[in-house]
Amino acid sequence: MRLTKKTLCYSVLISAVLMAFVVVYFCFMMPSLYVDYAKKDDLKSVVDVQKGYMKNRSYKGLTVKNPTGSMSVEIPLSGDTVYIAGKNFRITVQADEPELKEFLQEIQQAFSSGDDMEDIQLPDIDKDRMKSIFNLNKESLKDLPVNIHLEADEDLNDDSFKEKKVKTHVISDNIIVFEGGIIDDTNEYTSYIAAGRTSDALILSFLPVMTPQMNEITPVVLSSLPMLMAVVFLIVLIASRMFSRKIVIPVIRLAQYAEEVKMAGHMEIEPLSVTSKDEIGELGATLNALYGQLRLQYQALEQKNQALAQENKRQEVFLRASSHQLKTPVTAALLLVEGMMNEVGKYKDTQKYLPQVKQQLKIMQKIVEDILHLNHCTEHMEKESFDLKGLADEIVLGYQVQASTNNLTFQIEGASGPVCTDRDMLKKIVDNLVSNAVSYTPAGNLIQVTLEEKCLKIFNHGGHIEESLLPDIYEPFVSSDVQKKGRGLGLYILSYYAQILGCDVKIVNESDGVLAILRIP
Repeated sequence: MRLTKKTLCYSVLISAVLMAFVVVYFCFMMPSLYVDYAKKDDLKSVVDVQKGYMKNRSYKGLTVKNPTGSMSVEIPLSGDTVYIAGKNFRITVQADEPELKEFLQEIQQAFSSGDDMEDIQLPDIDKDRMKSIFNLNKESLKDLPVNIHLEADEDLNDDSFKEKKVKTHVISDNIIVFEGGIIDDTNEYTSYIAAGRTSDALILSFLPVMTPQMNEITPVVLSSLPMLMAVVFLIVLIASRMFSRKIVIPVIRLAQYAEEVKMAGHMEIEPLSVTSKDEIGELGATLNALYGQLRLQYQALEQKNQALAQENKRQEVFLRASSHQLKTPVTAALLLVEGMMNEVGKYKDTQKYLPQVKQQLKIMQKIVEDILHLNHCTEHMEKESFDLKGLADEIVLGYQVQASTNNLTFQIEGASGPVCTDRDMLKKIVDNLVSNAVSYTPAGNLIQVTLEEKCLKIFNHGGHIEESLLPDIYEPFVSSDVQKKGRGLGLYILSYYAQILGCDVKIVNESDGVLAILRIP
């Protein structure tokens, strides 16, 4: 299954779990939380009204939750006057009856005695006494133009109502809230009575409310669930789609980049553009670093392969050249030996032709030594510091006899500081240059050796190389003098040693000779 489909399946599963949680929350937890919140809000509302009225002695500026049923009663701690105030009214009540005044004074004395509301001892309220007081008030109502009949039941015998347990909330030292009410089959009615005392009055605030029940909220929640679930499911799917694209597209780019790296081979490709700072960005940066490292290793391997290929080619060419060069002296030596053994013609004179056989054997020995020395020097190269002039003097001294035979003169001039390289290889290079100078300089001319800082120049006066041969002069079997041609491997070996040591060898024609320049790193 592809990553996109997996993400979609996970999103659907998460949506289902989330919707199940929403259903459980809204059906079982939210109604109870709302009811609890409503009760706390009712309590807070009556406390705010009580505090506001105690401060301002007015409902002005107060937010009342039930303005038609809420009111406050202000009983001054002295006097016979009682004030009743609401959101839109204020009533002043004057106590005229002696019994009512006496009862009012008892209340005033009770609330004046304690330091805080919890220490107050309320007077016993006798039912008969209360009846007597209210009957007195009934008599005072006879003078009204209307007939008012007031009856009060002592208790409720209707089983449809159940009393709630009374709760007391101590808000502060001066404010206490009493909570009580009744419950019927469908509703819950709660009354809050806040009692507070100021320096000059007792204030009672009343707030009747109908508390919502959970069975009233549940149908509303259930009716809104389909729309809510659809919205939640849609939001989750859209968010999941956007998130999956944000994840999948970079992963696809990483996969494509890895495929490009795999198919690129030796070709270089642009690094992956990484902009994000998350784990995918780190993976992209790691792939770039991995590709860079693989690229460097590949290039190093290519260089080694090229070097091995060149070495194999050199060995193949050198062995072919050596085999070809060995064929001539071997054939010549065999013919000479066979002629002397059979005493054919002039070959009867063995004393004359045995030196020629020896000369051919020396040529073969020289070729074999070159092969062995070439491989030995390559495998056992050792750098050391030595004087270039001393090396040049040593090599020139070895060719003095051959030069004298051809009436050639050596001239060494200049000076060079010490060089650090493989002495045997450098000696082979200089020896080949001097050997070519001696071999291809016309008799009676000068061979000039000039030493400079890490540089040696050999100029043979009177010499010349055909211009057509200069580009291929370092190839095997190339010689500029068919009369004096040798094995044709000298400059080839020279160029090989120079490449190993990092030397630069240049041979050019001048107006009156050939100049060979050797520069040492």
